[in-house]
Amino acid sequence: MEDLLRQAHETYLPAWFAPRAPALFLDYGLTRSISEASGVPEPSLRLLLTILAGYPISILYRLVFLNRTSTIIGESARNTFFLVTGLLMSYYFNSYDIVHPLTTCLGTWFICRVVGAVAPRNRSLASSLSFVFNFGYLLTSYKYTATEEYDICYTMQQCVQCLRMIGYGMDFMDGQPRSSKKATTTTPVTAEAIEEKKKIPAAPVAQAPAPAAVVVREKTPISFGRDIALSELPSLAETIGYVFFPFAFLVGPQFSFSLYKKFISMELFNVPVPGSTESSSSSTANGIPQGSLRYATRCFSLGIFYLGLGQLLGSFFPTLALLDKTFLDRSYAERVFLYLGIWTIGEGPCVLSGITFNGYDDQGRPEWDGLRNVNPLNYEFATSLGQIIASFNMNTNYWAKLYVFKRLRFLGNKNLSALGVLLFLAVWHGTHPGYFICFGLEFMDMETERRWSARLGRPINAFIAKQQGVTQMVFKALWGTFTWLLTTSALFFAAIPFDLLRMDRSVAAMRTIHFLGAYVMLALLGTDIILSIIMPKKRSKTTKTE
Repeated sequence: MEDLLRQAHETYLPAWFAPRAPALFLDYGLTRSISEASGVPEPSLRLLLTILAGYPISILYRLVFLNRTSTIIGESARNTFFLVTGLLMSYYFNSYDIVHPLTTCLGTWFICRVVGAVAPRNRSLASSLSFVFNFGYLLTSYKYTATEEYDICYTMQQCVQCLRMIGYGMDFMDGQPRSSKKATTTTPVTAEAIEEKKKIPAAPVAQAPAPAAVVVREKTPISFGRDIALSELPSLAETIGYVFFPFAFLVGPQFSFSLYKKFISMELFNVPVPGSTESSSSSTANGIPQGSLRYATRCFSLGIFYLGLGQLLGSFFPTLALLDKTFLDRSYAERVFLYLGIWTIGEGPCVLSGITFNGYDDQGRPEWDGLRNVNPLNYEFATSLGQIIASFNMNTNYWAKLYVFKRLRFLGNKNLSALGVLLFLAVWHGTHPGYFICFGLEFMDMETERRWSARLGRPINAFIAKQQGVTQMVFKALWGTFTWLLTTSALFFAAIPFDLLRMDRSVAAMRTIHFLGAYVMLALLGTDIILSIIMPKKRSKTTKTE
């Protein structure tokens, strides 16, 4: 038995999980030439080209499926388009390693299919097996592909797909049919039923125009709405189309199968315009709201700006400068600009396809930010870590809240649930020690921020609110600048191990600044704990605790 396990570890598993050589006709000669000329690593350039390929594909989709004749095209044809183009894009990026995302996609579907047939009243088993299968496959992939640097290979798609398939399995579990006794007295909650229920209160209002009475879709997040449970297992073709959705399979954003189903069936666009009982005047011939081209252009331009800025600052101020003796004479730039650029560029094709449609604002103008993954302004000028979390990698945070945080409710403590989420995300990113140090510091920083916001932040904000005119503006600017500096410092200090990955490098880099970020955080946290013991807060009898 030991020989078999050793042989599997040394021979079979590396042969399966180790990155394969690209196909002969995908030797990436063009990207290598561009890489040598520009200085951008070839894997990074291939990643960017794969994302940029989403733009012509999304334009082709609009020309074929969003025109006067598109009403005769069914959702099966739309799904087939995304299935084929998604597989082709994945094959260009992964070459033969496309076998890995295909394996986990097909494996998860078959798990749900078999368990649903054998034990239809025990879908939690399917959810548990799909979780173990996808997370275990991802960690095993990390083991046989990881290096000391960031790895751009098939694990990048596998990382995104892992969350997507785990959520798919949990949605299948949540759609578990109730007992036959209850089923006779209740009806399944469908999207149509929800829309009909929303329209009921507005029916009697027939005399006067009442814009406020028209339902406006809940804005964010549309990626994971309230009706995402899967009462029935989707077909295999729909599942592959969803998993390999060409504009989101590689770097996100995350979204539910329910949203994908509404998108390919065109139900996503069946939203009333505030103040009007007819279709919007700013629509295409097929009733699809306009304005997506302008929004997508903005995404592309902003993404290119961030990529250029990240490339420029990264070359002048690398994080490795922290290991240099001349560090005190220079600063450093984080990979955050590259994340902002890739996510913003990747949002463009999603917008052009129409899946990001987020209803209408109060003025009846269509909104296209439904799958926005980052809010650059809120992120750059955040004055709290909570604001940073809410504006960075937004859809992954929604996913973690829904599928991890709320599922840990049985722990009975929000801090433990939050710690569980951060531990999950650390393992999900990879097995490098830097990830665990980063998310551990984030947990401690968030707890420190929560305590001092209640002790000091609220009284100061209340004091500023009482001021008027120029005095209020000055105090607000000073307090905002102070909190921005604290937030930015805490973020960058915690990001050092995230960027350097290795334990020795992370510790050496933090030692160059004398572990200042950790000492300040521990001092603030310890001070608040001592003050809480010495001067406990008085709670009224009517105070409710969660």
